[in-house]
Amino acid sequence: MSNRVLVADDDTAIRLVLQQAFTREGFQVRATGNVATLTKWAQEGEGDLIVTDVYMGDACVFDALPAIRAQRPQLPIIVMSAQSTVATAMTATGAGAYDYFPKPFYLDEHVGIARRALAQTPGVRGRAAAAQAEKEAR
Repeated sequence: MSNRVLVADDDTAIRLVLQQAFTREGFQVRATGNVATLTKWAQEGEGDLIVTDVYMGDACVFDALPAIRAQRPQLPIIVMSAQSTVATAMTATGAGAYDYFPKPFYLDEHVGIARRALAQTPGVRGRAAAAQAEKEAR
């Protein structure tokens, strides 16, 4: 079974690039351009990892993180933003994000952060290890 990544960004190009990169690495990806759908999916138990932009057309993801965290405290969340300020990074960390990085980003570094987040998450470690072993066997 592949690890499941929920990608949320209102920029179609970034969503597509992330979706392709994670798929190429053996992840199952579901992508959206809004916070409402991301929140719905997470609360329904979908995804082993969230990779999300901060500001999307319908809301700020920081407004949704408390509800997601309350229901799924172990779910790793990686936050990215073009608003690369210390305040944004601190807000992400304070909201319980596993990691934060500014846009633009290095795709390989981003995928590596996602792998580490999944490997350190209880209940997901086995799938992460299996996915990595499968990738290395190719």
